[in-house]
Amino acid sequence: MDEDTGGFPPFATPEELRIFLRREQGQLDEHLAVLMLDMAGDAIRAETRQILDEVVDDELTIDRPGGGRILCLPELPVTAVSAVVEHGVALTHGVDYTWAGSGVLTRIGRCWPTEQRAVTVTYTHGYPPRRRPGILRTVALQIAGRAVINPEQVTQLSIGDYSRSWQTAGTGRTGRIELTDWERTQLAELRRYR
Repeated sequence: MDEDTGGFPPFATPEELRIFLRREQGQLDEHLAVLMLDMAGDAIRAETRQILDEVVDDELTIDRPGGGRILCLPELPVTAVSAVVEHGVALTHGVDYTWAGSGVLTRIGRCWPTEQRAVTVTYTHGYPPRRRPGILRTVALQIAGRAVINPEQVTQLSIGDYSRSWQTAGTGRTGRIELTDWERTQLAELRRYR
């Protein structure tokens, strides 16, 4: 699967965003809510370097040489490995290799080949919609909420004797589709390191 994450469902619904923002029914444009939640999901996926949604039987040809007993699959968590082919020969789980949810494929009795594109893996990874970590919904609502509240990215507002200021430096500035340091910390466990 390529890095394009388009087409995956958002981590929260427009109705959840409306409730999160404490808006009455009809006070939040649904098209805007969908767009902001999609953009929030894209920001989360970029931060974690993961698709996160479940992808069944994703076929991946390993582009980097192995040479050791371990290969690491890029998308997590791994929930099934249905096929491993090395130099065109199907390998047998438990005899030729083992796998772990952490994405580690271990070759039994020998090393993986050193040539690029010598190993193809078909595996299932990510979270089914009802089993996603709750932090994905929380962070998506916060990112989308900030963008809806202040779309013009105003830093200060004064009307008569009322004045309000928004964060102007650092991360998570109101109106921007970006993550705060707290959100990054919460997503760290889901992040793929390259």
